[in-house]
Amino acid sequence: MLFPTYDFFLFFIGTFACAGFLKSHVLAYKYFLLIVNVIFYAFFGWHFLELLSANVITNYLILEGISTGKNRRFFLVFGIVINLVYLGFFKYYNFFIDSLQEVLNTFKISSEIPILQVLIPVGISFYTFRVISHLIDCYKNQLACPKFLDYAVYITYFPQIASGPIARATEFYQQLNSEKKYNYQIERVIILIISGLFKKYTLSSFLFNFIKVPFQLPEQYSSFDLILAALAYSCYIYVDFSGYSDLANAISSLLGFPPVLNFNMPYCAQSLQEFWRRWHISLSEWLRDYLYISLGGSRKGNLRKHFNLLMTMVIGGFWHGAGVNFLIWGFLHGIGLVFTHLVKDLMKNFHPKKQSDQSLTSSHIIVFSRRSQTQFWLNWCRFYFRQTVYIFKPIFACALTFSYVSLCWIFFNTSNWETALKFLQQMVNFSSNLELRSQFNLWQLYITFAIIFMMNFYGDKISVYLQNLLAKRNFIIQAILTSTLLYIVFRLGPNTVPPFVYFGF
Repeated sequence: MLFPTYDFFLFFIGTFACAGFLKSHVLAYKYFLLIVNVIFYAFFGWHFLELLSANVITNYLILEGISTGKNRRFFLVFGIVINLVYLGFFKYYNFFIDSLQEVLNTFKISSEIPILQVLIPVGISFYTFRVISHLIDCYKNQLACPKFLDYAVYITYFPQIASGPIARATEFYQQLNSEKKYNYQIERVIILIISGLFKKYTLSSFLFNFIKVPFQLPEQYSSFDLILAALAYSCYIYVDFSGYSDLANAISSLLGFPPVLNFNMPYCAQSLQEFWRRWHISLSEWLRDYLYISLGGSRKGNLRKHFNLLMTMVIGGFWHGAGVNFLIWGFLHGIGLVFTHLVKDLMKNFHPKKQSDQSLTSSHIIVFSRRSQTQFWLNWCRFYFRQTVYIFKPIFACALTFSYVSLCWIFFNTSNWETALKFLQQMVNFSSNLELRSQFNLWQLYITFAIIFMMNFYGDKISVYLQNLLAKRNFIIQAILTSTLLYIVFRLGPNTVPPFVYFGF
């Protein structure tokens, strides 16, 4: 059941109506949330629900084992291993069997290891991360073992189970057990819903049709077309996922839980390090707190820090999907982050020189001009060169980071690494095939790019402006304005909504 569908709309209207009466009754509200979580997840299939139920019960028993004070480390290791095996079987079994088969074939060893038709449970990657972080938090005594009802509601919470954000258990339990739930502002919720629908229903759906064939058959397209397709995918995955996060946050707000910041203008980032502080923030923080720091972080020297960074990104890439292309995607981001850290460390050594350069001002030019004309012009050029660098450096850094991220997305969106290499090869081939341009109106694509970049850079300001506009008007004006914005969203949208990218993870 996708968010922007009539089925979900009817489901949530009923849920929200009941939630309004039950919010202040803590125990009743918990049971109510658990029931609607189960109903929502059952729409994906009863067999998935059975697996999720077994997962919740098993992990709660392990949590109790960690909390008893005896053999805590054993229960933690057992819990992490069993969850990784659970995730590995459903998501990576066939990948490992295929890889093993290729190795055996290389050495001409016959084998009959079966390939299984395994259906991946919806949201398995996200709720496995929640389960593991919960085990670690309890082991470190950062979180007490909750009641089973609280735990079950947290793991199965329906706005976030399919594609995140990965809300932290501490904040979630605090709100769940409070009679005074999060006091949302209706103007903010309305804008989040409209923003989410506009990104997912209108922009993402348009770009989905544009990119799907070039990424499957890159050899049929020209280099210019593939560059456009790569840029389009960068925009597509941003609006698709941030649109989902906006809708999830709006729904969570209405149910009494504060929004979780998951995107913060990611394509404004001036370095890869900054990009990961702005993109899929809840996942980045999870990888940092539970993987990078667990590997040793930066506590064991620079070499180990860079290795940990690389491993974190490779594992993070593999978490997204079972394929060599996802490993390469993670590796490229890891290498990029290591390079960023090395440059940053190197620049620290030139800090004193940088200070002297920055101290050069127009007054110095006047002083120097009294010495000699040649010296004056040299300092004039130096001053304005520094000023030009100062102005254009952020723009250049932003463009460079975006270009690198877009190149990495090619490995993320292709079915395998061979296709990704074909895509890159064809991209620099400079052939003159015009197929893509003959199929689409490129002006629509350019306008879509412009809208998405405007939302990336000024989305927060536009959101605040619209919230203030709604807050200052009476109910009738609010209804007219909201209806108009929704009409524009649905008028520009397609007949059917493509699936969310992160539903497959």
